[in-house]
Amino acid sequence: MPPAQRLYRAFFLAEGRAFDSTMWEDGMTLPNSGSDVPDSGGDMEEVRSLRDRVAGQSAMRDVVLAQSVASPRSLLARVLGLNPLTPLSRLSYRGALGELLVGDVLENLGQRWDVLHDLSLGDRVLDHLAIGPAGVFTVHTANYSDQEVVVDGNALIVDGEVCDDVDEAMDEAEAASRFLTEATGTPVKVRPLVVVVDPKRLSVKAPAAPVRVVASYQLERMLTRALTTLNGTEVALISDHADRPTTWPSAEAPTLDTQQLHRDFADVRADVRSALVRRILWTAVGIGMLYAVVLVLVSTMVSVIVRA
Repeated sequence: MPPAQRLYRAFFLAEGRAFDSTMWEDGMTLPNSGSDVPDSGGDMEEVRSLRDRVAGQSAMRDVVLAQSVASPRSLLARVLGLNPLTPLSRLSYRGALGELLVGDVLENLGQRWDVLHDLSLGDRVLDHLAIGPAGVFTVHTANYSDQEVVVDGNALIVDGEVCDDVDEAMDEAEAASRFLTEATGTPVKVRPLVVVVDPKRLSVKAPAAPVRVVASYQLERMLTRALTTLNGTEVALISDHADRPTTWPSAEAPTLDTQQLHRDFADVRADVRSALVRRILWTAVGIGMLYAVVLVLVSTMVSVIVRA
């Protein structure tokens, strides 16, 4: 993103107005306004943006790469509808689906919010970073759809099994706060969120403070109705620095074609769905055959009893 375009975008955020790259033309100047546009810092050298990274990018890439080197399925496996995912890619596939869903929710928060996806924290990748009037939030996606989830302090219990999502979310928020504070030169408080994707039930025995655990269908309401803690200028300043690769360790601007990545991942999803449909059909056929066998046996037994 050219430096002048970065300032133009910062102006819109400071004004609480929406901005996208299609609004920009070379040679444009900032509109008149009383809002303070945050100083970009430095000498306005060209920097590459992280804004083109998409929700679930790393997870989708891992799935596509794993599937591309997997052995082709046999004809029998395809006919029977065996799962086309390799054991290595199944966890990433589930994670990608969750991140895509949560990413869609975050992208619809409104024009006063800014959202980045798939940010490097060094030893891990942050699913989402949301910056808006309610503050700065790291969003850790936990795809436990159709499962019973219980929050008991720092323990997230999924169908009776303890998971470490709360501790991971806390570490991610601390790391993000540290990197943003260093980049902006001012303390940046970051609050951790764990978003559970479509749980069967989410219950809280004891809060996981300071981590907030919410279901994906509660996320938009929770963020948009939270108390205001940042003004437009503060949101623009933090957003501007969050968008820079230099803010994050080992962060690289996107080098892959994200549209092609989405197409490749969509092909994998189509294969998974097709296999699932085949398994359902075979199950239905099996149940039907079992039912027919039971009817024949019952009929035979009745005939024997009647003759006796």
